[in-house]
Amino acid sequence: MVRDDAGREWESSGVYVATTDGKVDTSVHEPIGGSYRGVDCTGLFWSMNAKGDGGGRVAFCKNSAASDDVSVLVGAEGAQIASATLERRWLAPDTEMRELDAGGVVGSLYIPKERDRRPVIIVLGGSGGGYDLDKAALLSRRGFATLALAYFGIPPLPQWLHRVPLEYFAGAMEWLGAQEEIDAGAIGVLGISRGAELALLLGSHFPQIRAVAAYAPSAVAWSSGGFDKETRQAIPCWTWKDEVIPSAPLPLRGFIARSAIPVGLLRQPVKFCNLFRRALRNRQAVKVAAIPVEQTRGPILLISGGDDKVWPSSQMSKMIVKRLKSCSFAYDVEHLNYPKAGHSLRYPSMPTTARILRSRGVKYPILLGGNAVADAHAQEDAWRHTIAFFNKNL
Repeated sequence: MVRDDAGREWESSGVYVATTDGKVDTSVHEPIGGSYRGVDCTGLFWSMNAKGDGGGRVAFCKNSAASDDVSVLVGAEGAQIASATLERRWLAPDTEMRELDAGGVVGSLYIPKERDRRPVIIVLGGSGGGYDLDKAALLSRRGFATLALAYFGIPPLPQWLHRVPLEYFAGAMEWLGAQEEIDAGAIGVLGISRGAELALLLGSHFPQIRAVAAYAPSAVAWSSGGFDKETRQAIPCWTWKDEVIPSAPLPLRGFIARSAIPVGLLRQPVKFCNLFRRALRNRQAVKVAAIPVEQTRGPILLISGGDDKVWPSSQMSKMIVKRLKSCSFAYDVEHLNYPKAGHSLRYPSMPTTARILRSRGVKYPILLGGNAVADAHAQEDAWRHTIAFFNKNL
């Protein structure tokens, strides 16, 4: 059992046949019952469910760098025979934490204990807002300095994702360059979902970014989904030098009408991928809003789930690869696609049982796609590739 950052209790179970000397090794022994199947030493972690949540309607909340205490209970013949508490640490010992202080930019910098100037990875969250302190902390264990950077959703930043100036991120990189422990010539970016869209935009605008890893990425810049009351034009998410970065509009009216019965009456989760697929059929809009990824001054790693129900990240990853090949991109590009995985891939041993997500500004729950087993294996493999990618290129 473990508590997430929202205070919810999560639990899993396994029924095993012990050896003659009473031992169970989850890396060798397959459970004959419980919350997961197959030989998997991390199965008890990723198969956790929130107490009382039988339908995968709650996602594990982890966005801090605080350690988690995991309670393990062992029973035999109906009686508890042993217990232990494991501490799961995101930060390595002696990691220095430094709050970013640069003209309204909000972020937390983690600096691992080393002597040399070290490369830095900027970590960008998605449509939930705030920042991903947990991912940044975990990456810093690998010897990188990491900056968990927020760009909306917490004070003093805008509450919603709209009209975010890319100059904001230039300010963050300038601040990083002033830190004596940081190698400002070796900056990488890791983004998830809308953060992956942003990561690719930043890579195409700022030559100091040397490597981009994009989880569930987009090939185009999307509008915010809202409309300006005066002009009735779609509100953009991103601006640059006081100019709007062209964005593809979302055909919301038709989508809302088609979703009225399954979502409004039957209370089914929203499958947003259909909305984005329809938007991608607008070839002219997609052409105008396409992210100029070929301008990136370093390699690109794309990670997608083939069963992504939030948006078609696999399709858009292929669009990115096709564009880069047509432009004779000078750097490596790799696309890792996991056919049965969904939208929400994090890092190894995180619970993957959630099938829906509640996101900022969306009234109804969102369908994620994938399944617990596929997501667990995908996020473990993708994380390993991500670490190798940054080790090689920064």
